[in-house]
Amino acid sequence: MITIPALNKNLRTVLIAVAAVVAFVLVLPFLVPMDAYRGRIESAAEHATGRTLKIEGPMRLMIFPHLGLRAHNVTFANMPGGHASAMATAGEISLSVRILPLLTGRIALDKIVLDRPAISLEVDRQGEANWKFAKTAQAGRGESGESSVTLPSGTEFSGIEIDDGRITYDNAKTGTHRTIEHVNASVAIERLDRPVTVKGNLTIGDGRLDFTARIATLQTLLGNGTTAVDLSATSELLQASFKGVLKPAGGVDGVFKLDTANFRAVSGRFGEELPPGGGLMDMSLESRIVSQDKVSTLSPLRVSLDNQHMTGKLTLDQRGNIPVLDGTLALDRLDLNPYLASGGNKGPSVPGKSEPGWSKSPIGLALLKKFDGQLTLTAGSLRLRGLKLGKTTLHVSLAGGVLAARLDPIALYGGTGRAWLDVDGRGPVPLYRNVLYFGNVSLKPFLNDTLGLDSFEGIGSMNLEVTARGTSANAVMHALSGKGSISGTNGRFRGVNLGLVARTIQRVLGGNATGTVANTQFHDMGGSFVIAQGVLTNNDFRLTGPAIEMTGAGRVDIGGRTVDFRLVPKAGNIGVPFFVRGSWDHVHYAPDVAGVLSGVMDNLKSGRAPLKGLFGGGGTQQDNNGKKKKSVGDALKDLFGIH
Repeated sequence: MITIPALNKNLRTVLIAVAAVVAFVLVLPFLVPMDAYRGRIESAAEHATGRTLKIEGPMRLMIFPHLGLRAHNVTFANMPGGHASAMATAGEISLSVRILPLLTGRIALDKIVLDRPAISLEVDRQGEANWKFAKTAQAGRGESGESSVTLPSGTEFSGIEIDDGRITYDNAKTGTHRTIEHVNASVAIERLDRPVTVKGNLTIGDGRLDFTARIATLQTLLGNGTTAVDLSATSELLQASFKGVLKPAGGVDGVFKLDTANFRAVSGRFGEELPPGGGLMDMSLESRIVSQDKVSTLSPLRVSLDNQHMTGKLTLDQRGNIPVLDGTLALDRLDLNPYLASGGNKGPSVPGKSEPGWSKSPIGLALLKKFDGQLTLTAGSLRLRGLKLGKTTLHVSLAGGVLAARLDPIALYGGTGRAWLDVDGRGPVPLYRNVLYFGNVSLKPFLNDTLGLDSFEGIGSMNLEVTARGTSANAVMHALSGKGSISGTNGRFRGVNLGLVARTIQRVLGGNATGTVANTQFHDMGGSFVIAQGVLTNNDFRLTGPAIEMTGAGRVDIGGRTVDFRLVPKAGNIGVPFFVRGSWDHVHYAPDVAGVLSGVMDNLKSGRAPLKGLFGGGGTQQDNNGKKKKSVGDALKDLFGIH
């Protein structure tokens, strides 16, 4: 029978033993000389990676809640010649170790926590990356002279956590710099040679990005092997994914997808500010990407950008200072206007409609200096400024800010043609050269879209060769120089009946000579011209129609959008010349009094009647009521006060 005193004695023994164990546990971290292990840990890290590891702060053995080690102010050396003093630093690293595997000689890390790590990823001018580790001479080398990270055989993990990390990327070869802040990640890893899953988030620019990843093995990723990966990233701006393999030396091969409602904002967030302008909003991209040695190929490529859809192949070569883009693309349509507009411009201006005269907004050409390359584009339709083209094959060459575009063949406004456009954007004031040939084109929409003129109808042909310098459409139109010719058939001038102008000129364009319903029909129209400083000069204009025949000469100020033309009608025996003057929107017609007087003097010199052949006889005519009315000649005599 157990007595109470005996029970109390046993209890005291147990309590004393427990107290001793607790006391031992509490004082053990202070009794174990951790500094004695500092050198061994640093040496093991150098053996595993070929880099120096320094534990500059205190080290402590942890007992509660897990057996482990805590080290402060840890630095991991950068590659020789690296820009940053260290590849990685951490304010604190905690390692928890499982006890039972440790008793059998295996290292089983229960948990690794990196608090406020700073990781500097670098690529030097020769293209060498600092995350590729080389063993020390003592550790031995493989055939390639490089090695993956090595740890004691059988090393196991339960996970790695990164709290509030910072990652920078510097590429001295391409001049690229990136910074990623507030990196938080949970790495589910058991062994270096087994699959790894990663979940976390980070801050880049001013936004948060959530990411997940599945990596075949960490050992091959950090070494020279090919590693299968499945990555995805999501933010308020984008959804992106990559599934494929990562090759040694930074190569990739896999399928990449990207969806965003604002590609311009995405590019800016990742450090590539695009030139001011419109467009580059909705974007959906899917392609296989193969990249090796700074050369990336996207094929087959499927892209939807700003509601324009394209397929094809692109190759981007980043080995030089300027990326070189080559490829072949097929588009359902291509509207270049949003990408040429300035930042404050909502879209291309239409002369005479959205603003008076030509647009003075700067033409954005900074994009020409971002890339070099050769592109062939086949578009179902193409729009450049006001010009609208049908099915077009566009060959583009871009080198050092100089663009050479060749459109051949072109389907435009019911006709066909070809065009060359050269843009030299190297200097402060761009230089433009345009050569255009087309035939059987509907004149009304063509002239309206290119020059803002909507009063011509018919089928026409044109040859045009012009050059100009300018930073805006207004400057370019004022600087145009060149030559060309235009001809038209079976059309009309809307807004004026030139035959009625000639017949009723005595009333200063009374009746229905001008107005919305007035028009001048013609069978043939045309002439040649030269252009200097934005002013077109013509000396051989001709017009033949069912009611009028005339010739003419004059000037069209393209930059100032005005006209000053002298027309000589030849309808019957009426030969009174008159002027067409004014702005393109408000044209005025007036008789050439000097021309009439010159005709009178010529008749006097030849001994003819002074007015003979100028106003004509024509006799009298009757109106609908049977009353006599003046002939055209009599009316013109009244107009000029001649009796």
